[in-house]
Amino acid sequence: MKKKSEEKKNFNFKPWWSKINEKSFMPLIWLTLLGVIVWIICPLVHLSRVWRIGLVFFIFNTYLSYQIGRIMQVRKLSYWWLLLFPIVFAIAVLIHFAKYNFLLCLVYLSFELFGLWHDDFYKEKK
Repeated sequence: MKKKSEEKKNFNFKPWWSKINEKSFMPLIWLTLLGVIVWIICPLVHLSRVWRIGLVFFIFNTYLSYQIGRIMQVRKLSYWWLLLFPIVFAIAVLIHFAKYNFLLCLVYLSFELFGLWHDDFYKEKK
């Protein structure tokens, strides 16, 4: 009887998603998935193409890109993570959207860089 209670104390009951979320790169993956979910939901709620491009692609995704850069700076992640969101968006463009949306990949990458370099802008030299 003692052996079973000792085993239970040693066993880690942490759910698997808590273990995954301990990784420093997981907020980037969650934000990318959020962007994908919003892309999928927009046509389902019959959001017109103009509103989808204006609100989702320009405003929401640009904000997500900036936040990805900020998270990379705070967590000191590798620069390779900058490519995750633009590549996922490029795949979505290949599958579903118009080819001119490839230009937005560069916009997202540049806003990720703005987020990454947020604290390096406008510093006065002493």
